[in-house]
Amino acid sequence: MIGEVSKILMAFRQCFRRAASFHWFVTFVFGFLIRLDHHGVTSMIRWMGLNPNLYVTSLNFFRASSWNLADIQRRWLEIISARCPLVTVGGAYLMVGDGIKIAKEAEKMPGVKKLHQESDNSGKAPYIFGHHFGVLGLLVGNAQKKFCVPVMAEIQEGMEQIRKFQGKGFPVQGSREQVTLVTMMASMVNRLASHLNKRCIAVLDGFYAVGPTFLGVKDLLDATGNRLLHVITRAKKNIVAYQDPPPQTGKRGRPPMYGRKLKLIDLFHLRAEDFQQATITTYGQRKTISFLCLDLIWRPIKAKVRFVLVVDGKNRFILMCSDLGLAPLEIIQAYSYRFKIEVTFKMMKHLVGAFCYHFWTVAWPKIGKRTATDLATVTSDISQRLIALAINAIEGFVHLGCIATGILQILALNNDRMIWKKYRGWLRTYSSEVPSEETVRSVIQENFYHNFHDFHNTAIYQIIMSKSRGALASKDGNAA
Repeated sequence: MIGEVSKILMAFRQCFRRAASFHWFVTFVFGFLIRLDHHGVTSMIRWMGLNPNLYVTSLNFFRASSWNLADIQRRWLEIISARCPLVTVGGAYLMVGDGIKIAKEAEKMPGVKKLHQESDNSGKAPYIFGHHFGVLGLLVGNAQKKFCVPVMAEIQEGMEQIRKFQGKGFPVQGSREQVTLVTMMASMVNRLASHLNKRCIAVLDGFYAVGPTFLGVKDLLDATGNRLLHVITRAKKNIVAYQDPPPQTGKRGRPPMYGRKLKLIDLFHLRAEDFQQATITTYGQRKTISFLCLDLIWRPIKAKVRFVLVVDGKNRFILMCSDLGLAPLEIIQAYSYRFKIEVTFKMMKHLVGAFCYHFWTVAWPKIGKRTATDLATVTSDISQRLIALAINAIEGFVHLGCIATGILQILALNNDRMIWKKYRGWLRTYSSEVPSEETVRSVIQENFYHNFHDFHNTAIYQIIMSKSRGALASKDGNAA
């Protein structure tokens, strides 16, 4: 398996201007796969047996100017498209996006702010200090199993001033800049769809069932003028929509823009006889559902949206889709894949440790108890640059964790027989012919800790051994 990992990582070589930076990239991504704890960069130094004198050098990599995160994202997307079967619905690729809040209590870590957690889980505190990431993934897989491969991740809350320090632009809607969680996610979705240059559908959580989401994706067009991007999301319970306006009467005055107002939640009772039944496979189960499809005018965007009212056993919910040509069952099927990003979050957080970073800077001012940090006091160019570099390091670390998670998923889809043959563990239940990320990782760890010398012809072996404690020479601390 290490040989397969090496082939994937070698495809990133063109993204780095210096060989030293590329070698550290390979080292860290591989470190995510084989380390046995999640104690930041130090755990990778420890478990790969690297020279401790290279610790400062390894930190320099994340703040280096010899590589650009956007280049890595584009290359990663190309690798996913080439190595995985992309899932389509109605001829469009499926993207899945959502946010995740990571607790960080460090006082000198940029971007940390007070966050509210909306959850019924008693184990979650209502308020935490930390980072709010937006993550966007691409749905891949086959008939046996599907994965949401993480492609992009960025801190999205409390970043208005920091983005200026980083030299990044702001999402624009209409004629003005809007920096919100919704517009930031819409911007990520647009970037990913433009890189693919194929028709795409973004499947998002109910949090994004607001006008700016739909307005933010409607202007991305292909060379022929057709829309490249549509959105499917779950509507809020109190949503209302309007029927077509009545025909013009020829009287003076502006004609009405909207017809009769409908509270959609009431239609489950008022139009119960109009619901159609269908059998569909969702969440791995074959079930019978009832649905009602309506194309109505939604006031926040002053245009029609396809609403699908669904009755699934005792559950009742409403889905929204900007593509009026997509069949109702395809909309339901597409939204059923949204939970795949929750599984990806679990893998990134608990298996790979993509969010276990500890980058900080003395330039970050003290955070307040009730408000976000006041960055108006950060006026010097040096302090602004230090804050920007720390944020770049954080987002770079998380992206390497995204790549490591995606590599596990790619190997699971393409090398399932080899993985099961080499797997020495025991599972009470085999849920799929395609192994999980945990199973793939255990095989890679077995190869590394017991048979690493068998892979002496791979680039990974040569790079790691050149940095090992037994190496005759260590790299310069500023080599990255």
